[in-house]
Amino acid sequence: MGIRRVIQALALCLTLFSAAHADDNAALIERLHQAEASSSLDTAGLRQWHLKLDVQLFGEKDKQTEQGTIEEWWTSPTSFQVAYTFPSYTATEIRSDKGLSRTKSSSSPPSLFKLLLSQVVHPMPSTEEMQDSSRDLRKENFGKVALDCIMLDQKIKNISHPPLGLFPTYCFDPSKISLRFSYDFGSQVIFRNAIGTFQNRNVATNLTVKESDQIKATPIDKSATGVAAGVMAGHKLTGENPIYPVSARRNHVSGTVIFVATIGTDGHIHSLRIASTPDPDLAIAALVAVRTWTYTPYLINGEPIEVKTQITVNFKFG
Repeated sequence: MGIRRVIQALALCLTLFSAAHADDNAALIERLHQAEASSSLDTAGLRQWHLKLDVQLFGEKDKQTEQGTIEEWWTSPTSFQVAYTFPSYTATEIRSDKGLSRTKSSSSPPSLFKLLLSQVVHPMPSTEEMQDSSRDLRKENFGKVALDCIMLDQKIKNISHPPLGLFPTYCFDPSKISLRFSYDFGSQVIFRNAIGTFQNRNVATNLTVKESDQIKATPIDKSATGVAAGVMAGHKLTGENPIYPVSARRNHVSGTVIFVATIGTDGHIHSLRIASTPDPDLAIAALVAVRTWTYTPYLINGEPIEVKTQITVNFKFG
């Protein structure tokens, strides 16, 4: 199973050929649930399985970096084992009725590796994510291919019609439930290049992940320790500065974009959600920059922990 990672800045000014809000919201919810049921390998009732992902990472200008594998042995939703074998990270995780255990002295797997596995095992949003959003159906043309794209909109003041891909978006062939590709918060696109059938499920056998830098791997963990925005701002290590969008300058739009973020024990952003924004162009510009930010891990008693915090990006003239 080949999976390719390309780190590159995406063209986020997406052209909307047509847009239509579904009159029957229940039909969209049912379609997403059907897509989840037809693609998930981690639901009760499936026979035991084993998968192996061969992963090739790419850097700037499509240059190959490291190679590795991700393997999972699955018995039930509460019993499975995952092994990550890469030059930069090697560890095994075991989930059982007693909880989660990991190779001694190993940190949590990098968010990219967890993302790749989830795109094969459970590529659709959780029930909670669907409940916390409204469904927005867009009829989009991608080259000569027409697709139905369902975006999970979040309510944001002053944004009545967000651009495609600003929020998690799932694109399908018309009237079908087999996922073709997905967007995630404006800076990540996952292409399902080839689909196979396993235990009557539609499973990706080849993926391409294009991203700006950091990516979302898991939903926000509501049990994560809360840390004040000002405290975590002092932990920031690296990352690009936001670029003020030309369109926003021209229209004299300014203000603050606020995110709710989960920062992992590795100092990377594992989850990022827009809390408020004065303008969609400012939100996209902020997302592109914030996805590149890294932090020194937050410590309690000398041990790094995962934290939930706010990140603010200010856009003002002068």
